[in-house]
Amino acid sequence: MQTTKSRFRRTREQTLLSRELKKQASRTERKLWPHLRSEKMGAPFRRQYSVSRYFADYTCVPLKLVVEVDGPMHDAARDSLRDDRIERRGFDVLRFGVQEIDHNLDGVLTTIHSAIQMKLLARQAKPAGGTSPGGPGRT
Repeated sequence: MQTTKSRFRRTREQTLLSRELKKQASRTERKLWPHLRSEKMGAPFRRQYSVSRYFADYTCVPLKLVVEVDGPMHDAARDSLRDDRIERRGFDVLRFGVQEIDHNLDGVLTTIHSAIQMKLLARQAKPAGGTSPGGPGRT
């Protein structure tokens, strides 16, 4: 019997946990998701994506951008440690409180959209293959 490889780098347990977290999404997470899905912000996002040993609420893998929704039970010290570990993987982390999303959704979406645009511009500004514009060895 031949096994098929998943296109994702995660274990079966991670997949099951991700599915469970999606089912348990808060009202605020469900409010934000329609604006991020289907590349509506100009980049693809995934829900409950595994980064380091954490599941990020929303992750744009190609741009290495994480969006976290902080409920009333979030611990700032633990969030800081979590952000540090995620950032060591090359991701930027945007955090928004539940009240901020509930009362200023347009502002939150503008902040996320601006971060996406900055990352897209930075990606375009990088020379392909890490060479200088004049070619290899030229300045």
